[in-house]
Amino acid sequence: MDKKTLTLVENYSKSLVDVAVEHNLIREVKEDLIALLEIFQSTDLARTLSHDGISQAEKAALVSQLQEGSHLFVNNFLEVIKQNERESLLETILASAVEKLSVTAGEFPLEIQVADSLSDDQKSRLKAAAEKKFAISVGQVNEVINPELIGGFILKANNKIIDTSIKSQLQQLKMNLK
Repeated sequence: MDKKTLTLVENYSKSLVDVAVEHNLIREVKEDLIALLEIFQSTDLARTLSHDGISQAEKAALVSQLQEGSHLFVNNFLEVIKQNERESLLETILASAVEKLSVTAGEFPLEIQVADSLSDDQKSRLKAAAEKKFAISVGQVNEVINPELIGGFILKANNKIIDTSIKSQLQQLKMNLK
């Protein structure tokens, strides 16, 4: 992404965040944006909105469908995106806005690396442990399956790491034996 495009993304996302903060609607707007990002992740919408073969009217119609059921401020924001023909940047703008809203709310994303998938109970316990150990409020939890860990887990949030994986313990043992 070039500098001009990056600046556009930052300006649009900052504007949305500023409105959410001004009206004390951080949680509501963030929930809507996360729901919209889930649509992008489960479909080819980003590629469709960026495709040169799709007319501007068709792109605007797709964004109009996203407006249904969204908060008033999110609807207004999507309308501005349509009017300025920035549909191709929408997913990046939304992701940037969610990140800014999380930081504004004092929430940090938590990455949990594990060898095998976790149950919801295990995720919530690891989330609580991360909040306590890192002294933060955890927003979104991302589970990453990494079979190389063998067992245990790695928690990453706010530039901090807790590594209890078998892989790191074996590496530590190897270093101690040298």
